[in-house]
Amino acid sequence: MEDFLKDFYTSQIEIPQLKKPIEEIPVTKEEILDAKFDNNLYSRYLYDDTTGEYHPISSLTDEQITEIIRYHKYQENKDKIYDYYNYNSHNQGNAFYYKIVDRNGETYTNVPDEDIKYLNVLEIPYYGKNNENFKNSVNSFASDQGLTGTLYLPKYPMGNSTIQSSFIQNTIIKIIWFVAVVLNIFILFPIYSYFKKVRHTPLTIPDQYTWIGKKYSQLPIEFKASIFFATLLFIKGFRINFHASPTAFYIFKIAFQIIVLIFVIYIFTLQVQGIINRLKKPQIIQEEWNNGFYMSNKEAWSQFPLYRNIFFKLFIFTALIGFWGVIWGISTVAFGSFVIVTLISLLLIPILLFSIKRCSQRLQLIVDTLSKLAQNKKSPQIIVKGHDLISDISRDINTIQEGFALSSQKQSDSERLKTELITNVSHDLRTPLTSILNYVDLAKRSNISDLERQEYLNIIDNKSKRLKVLIDDLFEASKMASGAVELHKERVDLVALIYQSLAEYDDRFNDQGLAIKTKMVEQHMYAYCDGRKMSRVFENLFNNIIKYAQPATRVYIEMEYEESDIVITLKNISNYELGFDVSELSERFKRGDSSRHTEGSGLGLSIVKSILELHGAIFELSKDGDLFKVIIKVKKYS
Repeated sequence: MEDFLKDFYTSQIEIPQLKKPIEEIPVTKEEILDAKFDNNLYSRYLYDDTTGEYHPISSLTDEQITEIIRYHKYQENKDKIYDYYNYNSHNQGNAFYYKIVDRNGETYTNVPDEDIKYLNVLEIPYYGKNNENFKNSVNSFASDQGLTGTLYLPKYPMGNSTIQSSFIQNTIIKIIWFVAVVLNIFILFPIYSYFKKVRHTPLTIPDQYTWIGKKYSQLPIEFKASIFFATLLFIKGFRINFHASPTAFYIFKIAFQIIVLIFVIYIFTLQVQGIINRLKKPQIIQEEWNNGFYMSNKEAWSQFPLYRNIFFKLFIFTALIGFWGVIWGISTVAFGSFVIVTLISLLLIPILLFSIKRCSQRLQLIVDTLSKLAQNKKSPQIIVKGHDLISDISRDINTIQEGFALSSQKQSDSERLKTELITNVSHDLRTPLTSILNYVDLAKRSNISDLERQEYLNIIDNKSKRLKVLIDDLFEASKMASGAVELHKERVDLVALIYQSLAEYDDRFNDQGLAIKTKMVEQHMYAYCDGRKMSRVFENLFNNIIKYAQPATRVYIEMEYEESDIVITLKNISNYELGFDVSELSERFKRGDSSRHTEGSGLGLSIVKSILELHGAIFELSKDGDLFKVIIKVKKYS
């Protein structure tokens, strides 16, 4: 009742007053004088954060001081409201119906219009039969807050309150009492019936419970021995204390204990039967020992270092704790030993907890990282220290993260290049094909001259050859990518091969005004390769230079040794801005001319890359501003 009145006053009277707007909060003259007298009372409002200056309260007008006091009260009201809604239980708000009048004569009520059955009607001030302390505390609070009126306790509790909780608890106890009685009847009746049947017959196990025996027989012999001694100790120490006036919960507890005891006795019976069988047939013990936990894992234990064997570490850790517990239990016999062991335990516990906490944090970090990996989210690498199992797992996870990141990047690049491939091959095949179709249509017309028809046929011929080159390059690139190419390797002079290719393209280089500058460290440099395929490499590279090099510039071709490799370098100034990753140029249909004004299949460098990969050579592309550079590394002939 007192709790209800306090909650009612706070929620219905005090909180609404605290929720007043800041401009409606009253400030008295005494508060203004107190503020002027005590500078520290509102000092936090007198410091200017922007200028770092402190303004004494004596320098402010009464209106300014009033605003400070009003703001301070407003903040205090907000804190009180927050504390009420976040730290009070409010568990008495619906305990009663009420009709209460405050000191101002305002009436508060939640009494419904319909008739309600009440267990009790309580007047305020309260003059009931409860003890004097209760009456005094209730009346004192009601008098201090100026509350009078009537409380109506409904027959059926409503909402959340201690009355409602007591009502629910009483109902639950009645249900538990009923269930306990019924449960005992159901348990005792079949036990009694079964006992009447088997009291004159040898002890046997019912068929419906044989699965327990089967499961038990599958356990390792070490576990069976542990269970036997545990059940023996349990039965020896089992006690049921009967109470003179038991509660419903106590009756339920007794019934549960009886069920557990029956189950343990049954397990103990199985164990005794097993011991008798083993005494009759000792070979069973030998077979179970050989198939037991120790012998089954003996070989596995010997294959791992001790520091990596989780089971061994957990076993030792648990055994040490158990051993120390035994020592602590024995020490209780002598007070001095008990004090010493307890002090040592208090010293060891923080160390143990710190070790467990540190290990748990590392495991939690691994779990969080794996969770982010499963959700395909980025996660920082785990900091690895030491060489234990957790460190090894952390290293493996870091490696997996790096692999995932690389795989994701490759997949993204693959998808992008695949889209570009489809777009580009469609464009490159459609353009000459469309021209062929259009000019065929024009050539078929009867109203054109023979000269025009011949011109159209020449264009069709050129476009057809262009289409054939594109299809041949595409076929060649596909063969290279699939590896379905036979190499006829032999000793080849790469210097002579590159000069031969230069001679074939001399006229085209001159047409573009490109000056070729060569630098060979030796007159003859041999490699073990397919001469025709390597010739195709140089042809494609020179075609690429002619199409994309800036006219009237120099092209540098160098050949030198680098350990066991022949390094071939080609450099030229690009006629187009290289605003992309030049390594993509070796992908199919990727061209340096993004607007595709130049003729080409976009497969030249892709074929070069495939041929060199078949030879086990290295192919690198790089840029420095508009300087485009190709580097080839081929194993020299030895």
